[in-house]
Parts: sequence; structure tokens; C-alpha cells
Amino acid sequence: MFVAACGGSSSSSSSESTSASEGSGSSESAAATEGGGEEEGGEEESGSSEEGGLVYFMAPNTQPERYIHQDGPDFVKAMKELDPNIEVKQEVADGTSATQQSQIETAIANGAKALVVVAADPPSSAGLLEFAAADEVPVIGYENVPLNGPLTSQVIFSPLSAGEQQAKYFSEQVKEGKLGPTPVPIVRLYGNKGDVYEVQMKKGQDKYMNPLIKEGAVEVTCENYVKEWAPENAQTDMESCLSKNADIRGYLGMYDGDVAGALAALKQHGLDGQKVKMFGGQNPELSGLQNLLLEEQQDEVYKPYPVEAKAAAELALAAVKGEEPPASLINAQVNNGADTIPTYEIPTIYGHLEEGVDPAALVQKAVDYGMFTWEEVCTGEAAQTKGCKENG
Repeated sequence: MFVAACGGSSSSSSSESTSASEGSGSSESAAATEGGGEEEGGEEESGSSEEGGLVYFMAPNTQPERYIHQDGPDFVKAMKELDPNIEVKQEVADGTSATQQSQIETAIANGAKALVVVAADPPSSAGLLEFAAADEVPVIGYENVPLNGPLTSQVIFSPLSAGEQQAKYFSEQVKEGKLGPTPVPIVRLYGNKGDVYEVQMKKGQDKYMNPLIKEGAVEVTCENYVKEWAPENAQTDMESCLSKNADIRGYLGMYDGDVAGALAALKQHGLDGQKVKMFGGQNPELSGLQNLLLEEQQDEVYKPYPVEAKAAAELALAAVKGEEPPASLINAQVNNGADTIPTYEIPTIYGHLEEGVDPAALVQKAVDYGMFTWEEVCTGEAAQTKGCKENG
């Protein structure tokens, strides 16, 4: 099974560093998966190292925010619990492999014994992977799979299942007539072209979309790939699509950021998420949770980040000690273009709006996973919703 996940989008260049000794500042998730996934990484944990060492968590960009405000702190916390002798530093790239490679070169010069890397631009990651390999510094891929170079292991939420979950629900809505008579005209926007995550997620979506298209139940009036997964690029792509044909009734994207960007474009054309049903939520962001409350986004794919961070910490600790990845953490493989990489794949969790059910339940799930608080969600227009008045 091939795996990967949604990641770096374009934003201003940023770099920051923190140490494990400064604490984590991130909430723990009560459970990892529903229906078969392990809750907190593998059953076995690597023992603490005798000499300690320095490990880096390399975020791709300032967007999506999860890597800075959730995954990074969760990784620091998990590593501190596994081995307090390990120091963790965090770096944030600017969406380019050039910047990320420069940060990796500095990390290695500083004595890094392992690197946990969320690839800033997966297709152009060969240089940074080869540089680390030349210095015999192991690299653990995190979500965005670094491509075309040596990689010790990978940890990821399944993009294939995420795509399947989104499109399965979308197809059910089409068949039930919830999007009006067929053929239903829609726009599809994908992720950064060529990313393992984008390829596998599209494969999952197409399992349900291709039959609909073939039988004439759905007409894709416009489609495009969103460069670097950036919401602003999704908005531009959607504006281009709408300028050619604004007569659509549905949208299928790949994560909260592109849904938000596409929704912004719709509103500039006098449309909204009530008139055009918006599907493809994933990687809960404040915009997505607010759009769920406003019923302008139909669904959400959840990923309990502390589970992934703990698994990455276990893989990094094993790498620091010169050990193979723990057998309990390897349940899949990913081909990164250079080799078949031992991978820990985590199932995704799916939720969607239901008629007569308060959408606050979908937001509560994200709150329960420690992703956001109600106070953070309940701002702007969303603050006036029933869910925010009762919970905010």
C-alpha cells in the first residue's frame, strides 16, 4: 500500500527553533483511530539512549499551521517522554526544498543524529535526502513523503483511504439526489501535482468518481492541481474555473485549505457553500471547522496528530540508536521513487454533516483530539452559530 499526506503550502519564509526542554504545549488525543488502528504507535518502545543526542523536526512551511502548532509540539512531548536525554529542535521552511536543504545542512553541522522531515516540496527532495545520507544522518519522512532519495522510514495517515472516504460520501449524495438532477456539474481541485499524497488521494477519490463520470451522473466542468496545496492558489484556480463556467452545483477538493480557497472564490461570484455543496475537507483547520458550523463544508477527514508524532518519535529514537525501525511500527510500504520505504500507516477518521444533527458534533471531535479549542473556533461569523453559543 502506498501512503502519504497533505502538507506544505505557500506562505512567507519562516524559521524557528525550540528545544525539548522547553516543554510541548500540545494536548493529547484520547484515541487514535476508529475500527482497527493502533492508538498510540506500536506496542514496543525503544529504550532511552545512554548518550542522548540532537533530533530535528523539519516543518515544510507556516501553512498548514498543524506542523508548527500541533505536530511539532506533539513530537517534542513524545520524544521527551521516550527519552529525556534527547534534545529536539524545530525548523520551519518556506515551502521550498532549497530552504529545507539549507536548514538540514545547518542541522547536521550542529550535530543532528536524526531528522524528521515533512517534505516542503516532495518531488524536489532528492538533494536534501542525498546530503543527509552522505553524512550518514537518518531521515524519517513525516506525512509528505520526500521523494527520489534515501529515506530510513516513513510515518503517515493513509491518503488512499482519505480520498475514498470523501468520494464515497460525495457519490452517495449524488445518487440520493442531494445535489439535484444529474448530470451534476462540479469542479475538482487536487493537491500539489506529483506528491505521493496527491497521487494516492486522487486514486482513492477516482474509485468512486470515475463510475459517476462514466455513467453521466457527474460532469467535471473544470479541474486543476493546486500548487503547494496553498489556499490562495486554490482560490485562483477556482476563480479561473468559474470565469469559464459558474453553473456548478458541487465541488470536490482534498483538504480544508483548498475548500476555503474555493469557497472564497465562489463568494466573489455571488455563490456560497449552500448553493454549491463543498466536499473534500481534511486536516482540520479553523476555516474548515468554522465552515462546518456554517454548513458551508460538508465533511472532514480527521487525523489524531499526537499518534503520528509519537510513532515518529519512536522511529527517530531507533534511528539515533542505530537500530532498525521497530517491527511494531511497520505495517506498510511506500515507494518514494528511489526505494521501497518501511512505513507506519495510520487510518484516517471521517465525519460529515447529517440532516437534523448539529454540526457542532464534528467540531467537538477535533476539540477532543486536541487540535483546537472552542474558543479558537468561535470567531467571526461562526461565533453566531448554535454550536458556538453553546460551547464557545
